[in-house]
Amino acid sequence: MADHRHPVCPVHRSKAIYELPIIQGYIKRDSAQVGCSRPIGEKGMSKRHQSRLSRLDPRKLIGKLFVYAISAAVAPSAMADDVAYGTDFGQKVINWIAFGSDKQIWGTTSLMSVVSQGLNGIGLTVMAWLAVLGASTYVIQTANKGVPGGQVISSFWAPIRVAVATILLIPLTGGFSTLQYGVVAVAEKGNADANALMGMGLDYLYDFGAYRSPALEDGSGLIFSWIGSEVCKQYINSYTNREAVSSTFTQATDRNRMVSTLAYTYNEADTWMWRNDPRTDYCGALSFAIDLPNADDNTSAASAAPKEIGTGQLAILRAIQPKVAEIASMILSDEQALRDLQVNGAGSQSTYEQAAASVSKKISGAVSKYNAAVVMYNAETQKLVASSVNKINDSKNANKATDWKGEASSTGWKDQTKEMGWPALGTIFWQVNINQSEINKLAAAIVPTYTDPSLDDEWLKDPRLGELSSRIRGLKKAVAGSRPTLNTNHGIPSLTAIADAGAEGSGFMDKIKSVVYDAFAGAMKSMLYKNSPDDLIVNLQYFGSAAGTTAEVMWWAKVVTVAGIKGGLKTAETAVDTASNAFSWLGPVGWVAKGVAGTGKGVIAALTSFIDDISGLLSYLILGLIIVGFTLGIVLPTIPLTQWLMGVISWMLFYIECLLVSPIWLSAHGSAERDGWGSEHTRQGYMLMIGLYLNPILRVAGFFAIFLALKPVSHLVSWFIDYIQGVLVSGFAFLFYYFGAMAVVGIFSYSVLVRIFGLPSELFERGLRWVNGGQEVTGDSNSEERARSNIGAFAHKAEAAANSKGAPTKFAKPDGATPTPTRGPSS
Repeated sequence: MADHRHPVCPVHRSKAIYELPIIQGYIKRDSAQVGCSRPIGEKGMSKRHQSRLSRLDPRKLIGKLFVYAISAAVAPSAMADDVAYGTDFGQKVINWIAFGSDKQIWGTTSLMSVVSQGLNGIGLTVMAWLAVLGASTYVIQTANKGVPGGQVISSFWAPIRVAVATILLIPLTGGFSTLQYGVVAVAEKGNADANALMGMGLDYLYDFGAYRSPALEDGSGLIFSWIGSEVCKQYINSYTNREAVSSTFTQATDRNRMVSTLAYTYNEADTWMWRNDPRTDYCGALSFAIDLPNADDNTSAASAAPKEIGTGQLAILRAIQPKVAEIASMILSDEQALRDLQVNGAGSQSTYEQAAASVSKKISGAVSKYNAAVVMYNAETQKLVASSVNKINDSKNANKATDWKGEASSTGWKDQTKEMGWPALGTIFWQVNINQSEINKLAAAIVPTYTDPSLDDEWLKDPRLGELSSRIRGLKKAVAGSRPTLNTNHGIPSLTAIADAGAEGSGFMDKIKSVVYDAFAGAMKSMLYKNSPDDLIVNLQYFGSAAGTTAEVMWWAKVVTVAGIKGGLKTAETAVDTASNAFSWLGPVGWVAKGVAGTGKGVIAALTSFIDDISGLLSYLILGLIIVGFTLGIVLPTIPLTQWLMGVISWMLFYIECLLVSPIWLSAHGSAERDGWGSEHTRQGYMLMIGLYLNPILRVAGFFAIFLALKPVSHLVSWFIDYIQGVLVSGFAFLFYYFGAMAVVGIFSYSVLVRIFGLPSELFERGLRWVNGGQEVTGDSNSEERARSNIGAFAHKAEAAANSKGAPTKFAKPDGATPTPTRGPSS
C-alpha cells in the first residue's frame, strides 16, 4: 500500500486503520490548517483530530471502508499515491482527465473531481426524489391491489437498489464517488488489456510480418522430398551396417550468390574401385540460394538482409532435419525386425510379422509429425525473412530514434510503440507496409532446389526400396485425406479474359485498338503493382507520387513550350509589321505587302488562339493528375492514422462522458421497478461501461485485421482494371479517356481502402450494437467519416479554386472589373 503520510505530520503506522486514505483525508485537511509537526498515530492524535473522527457518521465511514475495499481489490493501482506509468500514453490520458496530472494521486482535488462532487450531489438528490416517488407508489399500489407493492414494485429489490446506489454515489475524498473510481478502474483495465493485445500483435508483425509472402514456397513438397532422402539414407545404412550415406551441411558463396546445401552423399569404402569418382547427392540434396547485392551497404534491408537470410536458411535445415529423420524412421519401423529375421531366421518371424503389421499405423501416426514439420518450416522461413528486414531497418534508424524524454534511444518501432501504448498503434501503419514490401522482394529472391536421389545399379533394383517408396506414397495419401488443401499452392486466377469484352472483331482497326488498350492496362498494372499484388497501399502511394510528379513536369513543360511558341509568334508578327512598313511607299507593291502582312497576322492570331485552347485543355488534364496524385500519394497513406487518432479521441471523450454521466445514470436505480437489480432505464449505462472497457481492445484488434484485408483487395483492383480495359476497347479513346480511366481506377482503389481503414471503429461500434440488440451505444460512428469528408472537401475546394483561377474571365472590362448581370459589359 502506498504511503499516504502528510509531509509535515507523518502518521504513525502501528495501526492500519489510520493509513486508509478515507481517514487520512480528514487528518490531512486538519493538519494543513494547524501546521502541526508532531507525529500523529492511534495514541498521539491531537484532540482536534480525535474530535474530527468522533464526528464521522459511522454509516458513512462503514460505507466508505466497504467501497475502499472493493476498489482496492478491483484496481489497486488506482489507490496508489505515487505510481510511475512510464510512457503509457493511454494511462496518462486517464490520469490527466481524472486527477489533473499524469500520475495517480488518490484523494487529490482536481477540476474533474470538483465538478464530479457537484454531479454526485445532484445524483443523490435525484435518487432521493425517485425513492420518495417509489415509496409513494408502493403505498398506493399496495392499497389498490391488496398485495405488497401491487406486483409493480418489489419490496425486496427497491430498498437494495436505493441503498447500494446511495453508497456508491457518496463523494469521497477529493470529490469523486466510488462509482466514478470504478469508471476509472474500468478505463484502466481496458487500456491495460489493449496494451497487452497490442504487444502480442506487434511481436508477430516484427517476427513474421503481416502475412506469409506468396513468394515463399510452401514446405509440403519439400518435406516430402526430404523424407524420401532420409528413408534412402537410413535404409542403406541399415543394410550395410555402417554410415554408408551421410548428411552434410555446407554453405558457400559463388558469384554473388550464397547457397546453403544439405547433401546426402555416399561415403565410398577404401576398397571401392571408383572411390575417385564419389557419388555425391546419392540420396538427394536440398539447397537454398539467394543473390547477394553488389553494393557494400549494411544499413538497408535490400543489401544487408540477403546474407543474414542465407545464413539463417542453413540453421533452419539443421533444426528440421531431426524431425524429418523421425518421420523416416517411422516409415522404416520394421527395418530392425527385418534385420533380426535375416540373422536369426524363424526365431524372429513372429516379431517381424508384428512389426510389419504395425507399419500402417506408424504411417498414420507420421501424418501429425509431417504436418508439424511443414508448419515449422513455413514459420521459420517466414520469421527469418521478416525478422531480418525489421532488425536491419531498426538498426538503420537507431541513430535517429529518441525516447520520450528526447534523448537518444536504440529501440526500434516495436519497442517504442509498446512504450507509448495502444494510442500510438496507428503510427506504425506505413512502417509495417514498407517492411512488408521489402519482405516480399527478398522472399522472391530465395530459390529453393531439390535434387532427387541418383541411385545406380547397386541399389536401384532393390525391391525393398520399391516397397519403401510405396509407403511414402501412402503417407502422401494419408496427408491429403487429413488436409485436402495442404498441397494447394496456386495463386488467385486472373480475369484478363474480360479485357477484350468490347472488341468487335479481328480487323485492322480492332487489332490496333486492342494493342493500344493492352498497353494502357499493362502500364496501369505496372504502376499499381510495382512490387507485387500484395503491396497495394505502397504501390498506390508510388503511383500517386509518380502521377503528381509527372503532372508537375508536364506543367512546367507546358509553360516553357507555350511561352516559347508565343514568343516566336510575337517575333514573327513584329517582323511582318516591319516588312509591311518597309514596302508601304512602293505603291502597288506596298499594297501587296500589306495584304500579305494582314494574312500573316491572321495566321499568327489563329495559331495564338489555338495554343491558348490547347494550353487550357492540358491545364485541365494536368489538374486532374495533380488531384489524383495528391489523393493517392499523400491523403490515402494518412487516412489510417487520421481515423486511428479520431478513434483515440473518441475513446477519450467517451471516457469523459462515462465519468460525468455515471452519477446521473446510477441515480436512475432509485426508480420504482419490478424485481431485479437493473431496469429498462439503466441497461444502457451498463452497455456504456462494457463499451468503455472494449473500446480500445476492439480498435486494436480491428487495426491488425486491416493488414490482412489489404491482401485480397489487391486482386479486386486488378480485376477492376481488366474490366475498365474491356470498356475502353468498345470504342475509340484517346488522351481524355486514358486520364479518365486512371482517375476512375484511383477513385475505386481509394474508396475500397478507405472502407477497410474504417474497420477499427466499425468493429467496436457494430460489436456493441450487436450486444445491445441493434441499438447504437456510443453515438460516434460517424466521427471518422466526418474526418474523411473534411479531407474530401479540402480537395474539392482546391480543385474549384484552381479552376476559377485558371479559367478565362468572360466579358472582362479593360480595367479588370467584372460586369454585373444587369448591366453587362460596358463598351
